[in-house]
Amino acid sequence: MDMTRINNLAEYLKKANLGGLLVCPSEELLFLTGFTPKMCERFQGLFVTSEGSCFFVCNLLYKGEINNAYKGMLTIYTWMDGELMTNAVYAALDDHNLIGKTLGVNSTAPAFNTLDIARDCGVTFVNGLGVLEEARIIKSPAEIEDLRGAARIADEVFTMALKFIKPGMVEADISRFLTEKMAELGGGKPWAIVASGPNSSYPHYTGSSRVIEKQDMMILDFGCTVNGMYSDMSRTVFVGGITDEQREIYAIVRESVDAGQAAAVTGAFIPDVDKVSRDIIEKAGYGECFLNRLGHGIGYMIHEGPDIKKNNRRSLEPGMAFSIEPGIYIAGKVGMRIEDIVVATEAGNEVLNRSSKEIIIV
Repeated sequence: MDMTRINNLAEYLKKANLGGLLVCPSEELLFLTGFTPKMCERFQGLFVTSEGSCFFVCNLLYKGEINNAYKGMLTIYTWMDGELMTNAVYAALDDHNLIGKTLGVNSTAPAFNTLDIARDCGVTFVNGLGVLEEARIIKSPAEIEDLRGAARIADEVFTMALKFIKPGMVEADISRFLTEKMAELGGGKPWAIVASGPNSSYPHYTGSSRVIEKQDMMILDFGCTVNGMYSDMSRTVFVGGITDEQREIYAIVRESVDAGQAAAVTGAFIPDVDKVSRDIIEKAGYGECFLNRLGHGIGYMIHEGPDIKKNNRRSLEPGMAFSIEPGIYIAGKVGMRIEDIVVATEAGNEVLNRSSKEIIIV
């Protein structure tokens, strides 16, 4: 249990006029406590109150594991199969003066559970994601160093991948190479997306079976963790050659990412940062092909606050970590993205990824 993080969250709960927050198994629970159990159909979760107390509710099946993980530091309320889960939750809420209160829920709280609890326990649930994000949106120096470490692993593995990629491979071969090498270098939770040819036009492509051709292109999007902090990097790579159209599109994306990174400094108004990058792509005639926000926050989750988008009306502060990742996606034809992680600093910003953004042909 990290009581510093719990107490910090409690202060944000007070500011949001919430009586407490329910955090079900997730990376968010891992961030707060150092442990998260497996999610299943039986309700379980940590409740944090605005006074800084916390307790856990789970089926009796999980009590031993939860108690061992949290070293007996909090009260655990349980029920057995055949009993009503909401009776156990009611007793817990009543003990902590939460009956009738408004509680936030995290991103993984199952609706079918929270609806039953709201009905039977007299509480109101609201979206608590924003409170959780605010509680961790400013990274500590130690967390920023872990972000650097995760970025260094991604950079190193990208260099290895350029020597590995060959025509005739399938996307899954390259994805497997990326994740295995990140793991070998000490990266936790390695992940990778490899989208080649027309598949590159799908920003969050989920396939893996296309064969790489003699003249081809692909987006490599991948990362890992160091001490729980994520990296997330994208590069567009060309196999065997590059067409004039591809070269033109790549130059636009490169100009956009460079401009966005230059603008993303402490004090910058986030909508202005998005506009700087987006205007370049729009003026080149590809505005409708820039489908996504310019960037997302990163830390203990791949996607967290702050989003770098036109309706996030706040300014960057030292310690905020986020991606800058403009792209052009022409459905069923071609897609290109360049992505680095940036940290806002007292001096402006620091770009964590050091891999080249020049055109690379393998």
